[in-house]
Amino acid sequence: MTRLSLLAALVILTACGPTRPSGPDTSAAESRAASLEATGDYDAAAAEWQSIAAVRSGSARDAAVVAAARNLRAAGRMADARDVLATLSPPAGATGIEFALLSAQLALESGRPEEAIEFLGMLSPDVSIGVKADAMKIRADALWALGRGGAAVETLVEREAMLVSATQAEQNRRLIWNRLQENARNVVDMKPPPGASAVVEGWLELGRLLQGAGGDVVRLQQPLAAWLRRNPSHPASVTVLGPILTSLGQLTGYPSKVALILPLTGQLSASATAIRDGFLAAHYLSESREDRPEVIIADSGAMGAAAAWEHAAGQGADFIVGPLSKQEVSQLSGVTGGVSTLALNELSGAGALPEFVFQFSLSPEDEAAQAADRILSQGLVRGVAMVPANDWGMRIAASFGEELQAGGGRLLEVRTYVPGLPDYSQEITEVLRVNDSRTRHQRVEGIVGESLDFEPRRRQDAEFVFLAALPRDARQIRPQLRFHYAQDLPVFATSSVYTPGDSGNRDLDGIVFDDMPWVLAEDGATTALRNRLNAIWPASVGHRARLYALGYDAYTLVPLIHTSRLSAVSNLQGLTGTLSLTDERRVRRELDWALITDGGLRPLPDTRDE
Repeated sequence: MTRLSLLAALVILTACGPTRPSGPDTSAAESRAASLEATGDYDAAAAEWQSIAAVRSGSARDAAVVAAARNLRAAGRMADARDVLATLSPPAGATGIEFALLSAQLALESGRPEEAIEFLGMLSPDVSIGVKADAMKIRADALWALGRGGAAVETLVEREAMLVSATQAEQNRRLIWNRLQENARNVVDMKPPPGASAVVEGWLELGRLLQGAGGDVVRLQQPLAAWLRRNPSHPASVTVLGPILTSLGQLTGYPSKVALILPLTGQLSASATAIRDGFLAAHYLSESREDRPEVIIADSGAMGAAAAWEHAAGQGADFIVGPLSKQEVSQLSGVTGGVSTLALNELSGAGALPEFVFQFSLSPEDEAAQAADRILSQGLVRGVAMVPANDWGMRIAASFGEELQAGGGRLLEVRTYVPGLPDYSQEITEVLRVNDSRTRHQRVEGIVGESLDFEPRRRQDAEFVFLAALPRDARQIRPQLRFHYAQDLPVFATSSVYTPGDSGNRDLDGIVFDDMPWVLAEDGATTALRNRLNAIWPASVGHRARLYALGYDAYTLVPLIHTSRLSAVSNLQGLTGTLSLTDERRVRRELDWALITDGGLRPLPDTRDE
């Protein structure tokens, strides 16, 4: 963005020179626009530039249009930015350079990497080295999106030769590493291109190591150390791997005694058992056997959550994982003693937890918010929702609607339904307003006095359906949506609709939903781990698979939080998602996406903005 802003400034300076096209004096407006952009008020800056473009002509208009699009993108209004740029023929000069780079970036962020590469082809071969470096970064990201990892790494290695400082070169190497890690679970070709240099081959070997571990660097301490011994002079050795291996030695050190408190008796016993099994699976499969902590297990169902926590602390636990339910987590509000704790749910309502308590949950509200982000990223802004008439449904509807509205979308209508019914035709026809078309048809027949051919229509203002449902209801609602003329509307949902291995999943065909890698990922490492654990703990698959993965990831997080290496909980590849830690001490999960087709899953690419 800094280079693009500089190009924009050059355009403004050029427009103020003696060759400026005739027309109204917009210098004051241009100053206001530049000031608004500098202060981060991108929406207002875009509006100002669009007003300038409306009264200018020639190159001055082109520059104003591109500046408006730049600010719309900065404001997160990707579709509007693309629409504005579409009004231009490719300009010349500095404006043309920014037009090509901006168009390529927008195409990439819209999931059209081939189009991004086409826009980059508009750049003249004699552009500056800096522009070439910017273009090569965008080109590499487009190649990653196309699954061409070898070509992407080769492009970034070539880019490094164009960078003028050691700091920029180091940043480029970290960029390569980050892209390798981000794409480790995607279907990306990491084979070296023909004639690749030793540097490119070394990077791609690291990529294949990451693929084998599903992107989880914590599992790679020994393989990375071996790679470093074989490649001591590779650019990645000092810049990337040296610091990483030093940190890993600190990160993987577990405390001597860890307590796990769960309601192993009572209504939540089955869920607690799945979490316990996942936790113990991670414990027994850890590579550093000599560093395994002693695990204490306490039953909060029998003792109460606060009493179980106090018992674990009294037994000398250095770290506590649990409890499980929201009600149990609320009981931690009054505990003292400072033992770092990873609660397996979130505090709801008023109140606060001690600063040594972190929260990690499979939050349905977070899943709904990510569904809204996914929908917006695909250029869809208006839709309807169907949610169950209970507290769970209301919470999901609120989270989805708030995120959609914050991103510029609009939820036209929310229709509730009673779970467990065999038929939802009434709810569906009402939310789709199918009966409105029947009423209009009857009115017209009454006016003309004769019978007319008629085919009912759904409402035309909706671009998608968001569905919150458990599998039984989802298998009823999805086919009935098709029957009631919504076969062309995309349907989005959260993980609640899907049960791995269920024979009824074919009824869900066409639903796009978010879920954790433990359910969706097809990389070799996750598949091998899933198969291995299923042979030992059958509960690791099926309807409690997600809770099993929660327990597994909780164990992985223990040393990171215990040693206060909280920055390491950033883009950490877990079984429950890509994990990061918020300022509120919550572990956030970024989920994967899939389309249900023929009862099976087709993984979908990530559409999050860079």
